[in-house]
Amino acid sequence: MKMNRKSLLLLFLLFGVQLFSNRSYAQSEGKIIVVVNKADWCPVCRANGDKVMKEVMPVFNESNTRFVINDLTNENTKKDSKMKLEELDAYPAVKKIEATGLLLLVDEKSGKLLAKISVAEPAEKLIATIKEFSMKEKM
Repeated sequence: MKMNRKSLLLLFLLFGVQLFSNRSYAQSEGKIIVVVNKADWCPVCRANGDKVMKEVMPVFNESNTRFVINDLTNENTKKDSKMKLEELDAYPAVKKIEATGLLLLVDEKSGKLLAKISVAEPAEKLIATIKEFSMKEKM
């Protein structure tokens, strides 16, 4: 499979965010897991991936919100993503959702799916939705 420079850059950035998230998550108590359902072949993902990475994820760098990529591109990426999601006990909440281009909000303690929202929504709406559920979990 050939990958163009933009796809390689996006993949590199996603792994960088994931590595950074792993370090900061271990130091925090964690409340919300945001599962990003994506695939290389998904036009919605390609059109909105940069927005999510540049405008949404950085807002939550210092919070108890954890972003995890669920790459549904092929069987290998699905298998790798499943392992990461199982480590966080988030897999049961998202395993039946195979649609791409979605953010899935999962409660870290209960493993319950709280919400799903399209990455095509404006960044402000994505941020507000994540914050809304983060605040509910603190109550």
